[in-house]
Amino acid sequence: MSPWDVARRSDRAAARQRSRPGPPVEWRDGVHLTGTPIWCDARRRRDVCFVSSADRVGRVGHGQLIGTPLTLALLGAGAGHLGVPLRQRFTLGTVRLELLPSGRGAGAAMLYAELGDARVLYAGAIRTRGAGELADVRACDALVVAAPVAGALPGLDDVVARVIAWLRARLAERVRPVLVVDSVLDGLEVAARLARDGIAFAGSPSLRDAAQHARKLATLPAIRARGTEPCALIRVDGDRARIAAPIATALVSPRALDAPAGVDAVFAWPFVADRKQLLAWIDQTGARDVFVTGAHADAIAAAIGARARSLGPPRQMTLFPREATSS
Repeated sequence: MSPWDVARRSDRAAARQRSRPGPPVEWRDGVHLTGTPIWCDARRRRDVCFVSSADRVGRVGHGQLIGTPLTLALLGAGAGHLGVPLRQRFTLGTVRLELLPSGRGAGAAMLYAELGDARVLYAGAIRTRGAGELADVRACDALVVAAPVAGALPGLDDVVARVIAWLRARLAERVRPVLVVDSVLDGLEVAARLARDGIAFAGSPSLRDAAQHARKLATLPAIRARGTEPCALIRVDGDRARIAAPIATALVSPRALDAPAGVDAVFAWPFVADRKQLLAWIDQTGARDVFVTGAHADAIAAAIGARARSLGPPRQMTLFPREATSS
């Protein structure tokens, strides 16, 4: 679909939206800006899809992606997609749009859209403390934000120090340490910190590919395949990588708060905002309607109150209460 086709569809959709009141967003395997052809982080193919960060859309095969140039590079997206720098306003038809930093990681962004009189901010996952450019605050009428964490995360410097100490101890024991991360974004940040502290490391295939794609747009650490000398391995969860024993495995992820099994150590690296930080940021937007996605959407929506609700896949109803027992 050409940009002209997208613009014409956007104009028609905007006209329909002006004639029918309702929520400015809806969930259908992704977040849809109603009355427009624009989807956000959609799980199945759409003609036009905004991608908030390089870990969100995988290989779904959307028609046209909208994202920052760095996000598109990390995805290995070819020609025909729309790479937009942060804070540069643009339009699709009559819909005015802008990408703002979300703080989630390299290239990550939020989508700010003016839909007639409604100002909608699709944030995805955000980060308000830590490394790099952090989440902007933009006043809006409706906010869509992800809640991947429901608890408190430790400070970044504390986690980094503990990870470095664990790595050095394992290397001294001649045991290969493996750091398992959730995405290439997380792997790139971990790699940068290891490089800064002089820890030798290698990366699994998807991490090496992403770094290679984006090297012309950002200063990224050199990530190599495993060598024969002792070094740590950063492995993106889901990558297939054969690793010679003996090894020790650590999960480096906010999911460490959920006490996962099957690893030797856990480090709750704050790649995203925790509960307190997320709630404070939401309040700063002044949004009168808040739509929460993600694993802990219900908990965060409940903490916000009546102006918030969970947005996501439909859930199966429980036919019988848990406390009910057969007589």
